[in-house]
Amino acid sequence: MTFDYIEKRLSRLLERYGKFVASHYLPFIVTPVVITVMLGFGVLRIQQNTDTEYLFSPENGPAKEHRRQIEKHFHVNYDTGFMPDRKTEVGRYAHSLIVAKDSPSVLREGILHEIIQFHQEVMNLTVESGNKTYSYENLCGKWKTECVDPNLVLKLLHYNARNINFLTLSYPFTVVQDAKFFIGSGLGGVQIQDDKDVIVFAKAISLVYSLRSAELDDVSRRWEDAFIALASNYQSDKFNMTFIVSTTFDDDFVDIVYSMIDLLIISFFTLTSFAVVSCMMLDWVASKPLLATLGVISALLAVVSSFGLLMLFGVPFTHLVIGMPFLTLGVGIDDTFIMIASWRSTSPHLSVRDRLGKTFSEAALSITITSITDALAFGIGAISNFPSVRIFCCYCGVAIVFDYIYQLTFFGGCMALIGRREKQNRHCVTFRKVVSKKEAPSTQYKLFCAGGVSKMPENYEVDKSEHIIMKFFNEYYGPFITKKWFKGLTLFVYLGYLGVSIFGCLQLSEGINPKQLALEDSYSVGYYDTHETYFIQYGPVVQMVITTPQHYSDASVQEEFRRVLQELRDTSYFHKDGTHTTQCWLIEYLEFLNQSGLSYDGEDMFIFHLRNSFLNFQSYMKYEVDVVFSFDNTTIEASRCLVISHNISNANVERKREFMDRSREIAALSWIPMLVYHPSFIFDDHFAAILPSTIQNVLIAVVSMLLVSLLLIPQPICGLYVTISITSIIVGVIGFMALWDVGLDFVSMIIIVVCIGFSVDYTAHVAYVFVISQRDSRNERAIESLHLLGLPILQSVFSTILAVSLISTTKTYMFRAIFKEIFLGILFGGIHGLLFLPVFLSSIGPVRTRHKKEKRAETFKNIKILRGRYNAGFEDILPQSPVVLISFSKRQGWASQ
Repeated sequence: MTFDYIEKRLSRLLERYGKFVASHYLPFIVTPVVITVMLGFGVLRIQQNTDTEYLFSPENGPAKEHRRQIEKHFHVNYDTGFMPDRKTEVGRYAHSLIVAKDSPSVLREGILHEIIQFHQEVMNLTVESGNKTYSYENLCGKWKTECVDPNLVLKLLHYNARNINFLTLSYPFTVVQDAKFFIGSGLGGVQIQDDKDVIVFAKAISLVYSLRSAELDDVSRRWEDAFIALASNYQSDKFNMTFIVSTTFDDDFVDIVYSMIDLLIISFFTLTSFAVVSCMMLDWVASKPLLATLGVISALLAVVSSFGLLMLFGVPFTHLVIGMPFLTLGVGIDDTFIMIASWRSTSPHLSVRDRLGKTFSEAALSITITSITDALAFGIGAISNFPSVRIFCCYCGVAIVFDYIYQLTFFGGCMALIGRREKQNRHCVTFRKVVSKKEAPSTQYKLFCAGGVSKMPENYEVDKSEHIIMKFFNEYYGPFITKKWFKGLTLFVYLGYLGVSIFGCLQLSEGINPKQLALEDSYSVGYYDTHETYFIQYGPVVQMVITTPQHYSDASVQEEFRRVLQELRDTSYFHKDGTHTTQCWLIEYLEFLNQSGLSYDGEDMFIFHLRNSFLNFQSYMKYEVDVVFSFDNTTIEASRCLVISHNISNANVERKREFMDRSREIAALSWIPMLVYHPSFIFDDHFAAILPSTIQNVLIAVVSMLLVSLLLIPQPICGLYVTISITSIIVGVIGFMALWDVGLDFVSMIIIVVCIGFSVDYTAHVAYVFVISQRDSRNERAIESLHLLGLPILQSVFSTILAVSLISTTKTYMFRAIFKEIFLGILFGGIHGLLFLPVFLSSIGPVRTRHKKEKRAETFKNIKILRGRYNAGFEDILPQSPVVLISFSKRQGWASQ
């Protein structure tokens, strides 16, 4: 069976295309530049999206569906019915946490006096919009006619610090004038008397300012900016203050982009320098510093074109997208090295047209394979249900496609132009005609000017000297690693690698906490640290919502309510004492009926007492927003209760996930259709979506890469080696990233898939060269694989790591995680390609059969004849032997330097 049908025909097509480019190079250079300039104007239509909920929560998460159901019945009324614990979205807010410096407690007159002063300054903050001036009083959510004031401690003091000397506070509930107030979430680091609930001291106090997020959203955002300015510059000798606002992440994302721009500029010049140095030789004609620079520019054109095109079509820009240029430049410079090295493998005595045709038949086919695998990896990521991942992969995938197109057009045209300089024996820097080293008139001329090939018949030959690293792999490294004792050592090392990797996989954490989204020098980091230290005892207030009509006068419904509430409190995620930590209209209404002596004999009378008695009392009016009556007031259409959680920390993502899942499980097991909800569940839904999405994407990626390998690398057995190697590399990446403090989240999920695309480059072609090698023993065939591919693998590893290395200096967890994963993927891919796979193939690889030897005998006979003609001075005709066919390997061209 013939497996090289596609490969052969694509190679011939690319060879003809390369010759055409050589003959008409100018349009191929100019057209991509013009297209880039035109598409570049699309950047003017940039639509930056910094919405944390949209970007980092799964689109089909259960919490979003629950919110839609709740909002059908419970609309947040900021004008007269606003209650912070009953919000369905985070909304606009400013939140400050104040911690006493020298005093053990903030409940001291001196400290409270300064805290109240700060509070008054916040109240006096104003912003202008149009012809109006807005203060907090104009922007706050209101209950009845007054701003909701969640700062209960200050309110109980009547905003007079002296009153702390006459007021005894208990915790978490305090009673003032027969009214009970919950202050559990308002004070932190509280110590109480052992036999009473009286507060001995409280280390911290929380101040919350809730704002409108609907009709005055823009004004509220500007007020938040004013709050940031005030809080950032506020100085006190008595307390430290941390704070956060709803736009904190928005601002951090913008700052991340600006900080990455400087790194991108540095990366561009660093890669350009690396490319120039890599393409320099002792031959001043064969050296190609200008072409190397143009190769980096080609990748830069791809970056600009992809930005412009996608922004032109309205694809939003997110801060993660700023990482795309680093990846694209890394891939682009690899492709540049392939093209240049493949050009060098051709005879300088050929015409530019023939040399470029041969270059395209080998190198262009090579980058076709890797471009397909890389684009596939990002294409798989583009089907993610996380918009941030989808947008990032969309930009990266389009950039890879543009890079491939520009390599075959712009860079191909540049190669033809520079090839004409080389054909004329011109210096790579001065462009002056020079003579070959054999004809150099002096040592200085030979060192700094000479190069190229001689036009003299007696000097008409090609330098067959081999690259020093190729020689090292062939004569030293290859024979060394194929020794029996070293194979045993390698197996031991590999088992250790696999063991550590599997151990790391078992330690892998899922999800990401909000602090990891922020800049490490952001003011929000201090807020999260303070909150974790003092304010997690009383956590999110969970809404238990019934969205279908029920007969609440029925004893079975009432008992089911009690059972569900009790089951929630029996978990470790809620407080055991439901009296203090549960707000449920039905429970309190039933107690009210019992105490007042009112009775009911059906649903009508039950609702009558509820509407006309219970909800008219001042202490029960808050439940107006928890009960929804039908239009004719004969049925309760929906209702809800609230339960305060216990010790739910953002830093402990595992507990946070278990808290959400267990709450939903309890609600789902009830015979009354109900759901549990908190606005943070929108983001927390990513916990459950990460692992299934990762498994799905990895399986799709492995199958896709295998199909590409089978179609374009004409040896089916390579598919087995590719699959095993990719699995080994990915297990290593996942395991070691867990040990390197990187969890499985929406960002690392897609980078794992990208690493699969990269790993194909290091394994598939090594296996293929081994399979087609004409040498007799497994050891010799493994050595040949290293001889031909060792150098390109090394160069690829160093160039790719160099491209992304600057990301490691960023002050944000997400980009450092991207660097760590790519570093591990490239490192382990290189180790598999240079050590593990050659050693295993030399031990248990397929044995060359006699049939295959005889089948290729005639080919090798022809090779010897052609080489004989070549040595006699005839024009170089490259034989299409199986060994030469490895040229379609991504970086084979370097092997011929």
